[in-house]
Amino acid sequence: MRSPTPIQRRLNELGLRSRLRRNPRLQGRILALAGARKRLPSATGLYFPFYHDVPPEFAGGLRRHLTAFRELGPLVSWDAALEVLTGRRPLNGPMFCLSFDDGHATWRDVVAPILADLGVPATFFVTTGLIGQPGNLTWSDVRDLIAAGHNVGSHTITHPRLADCDHGTARREIAESKRELEDELGAEVRDFAAPYGNPDVDVRDGDVRAAREAGYRSFATTLRPAMHPGDSPMWIHRQGLHPAWPLRAVRTRVHD
Repeated sequence: MRSPTPIQRRLNELGLRSRLRRNPRLQGRILALAGARKRLPSATGLYFPFYHDVPPEFAGGLRRHLTAFRELGPLVSWDAALEVLTGRRPLNGPMFCLSFDDGHATWRDVVAPILADLGVPATFFVTTGLIGQPGNLTWSDVRDLIAAGHNVGSHTITHPRLADCDHGTARREIAESKRELEDELGAEVRDFAAPYGNPDVDVRDGDVRAAREAGYRSFATTLRPAMHPGDSPMWIHRQGLHPAWPLRAVRTRVHD
């Protein structure tokens, strides 16, 4: 039998990942096996864990994750995390900066009450085309997140894989989402998270340049290693998690 080509292997891998994402409990059990020999951070480093939707049945999982992080080091705002990268704020041990992607209604109904109870700040990266759609937030909900002390950033208009877009379309997704957010929220939007976010397949150097030209101060990818003072805020490393996962699975993404 002929061995699969690199493209076929990549498609098989993406297909498996897609199936596992539809069953996050199973995904968490599988990842927990890989996390058995890893540990949550103890060394100095800045981590950016992020989530998407948090259905009510997984609220307890999100709380457990955030409580575990807080036992290791502070959970800080995006502003504070950028101060660490620029050397204006010290980094002594693990530090965590939380974010969420897309625009799910569970941010309002599940996430915001947990964050208020724990006293944890977060950044919500909004896909503007989702706002007002069934199952997603309204603009009033997004303004309420800001009023509660959280930060809002852009996650494009339509959530495309930027590397699949021509450069003009990518620039519009990056710049016009910023303008729409600022018009609706009456506040400057300075942070951007690329959909999917893998620099190998999802993001190009030109997308980062377009974000800088649009006026963003940070650009988030889904690279996973910890960050440290001197690292570029235009190349943030974030660790994607699901609240259904046990802590052993979290350790595959957030570890020394």
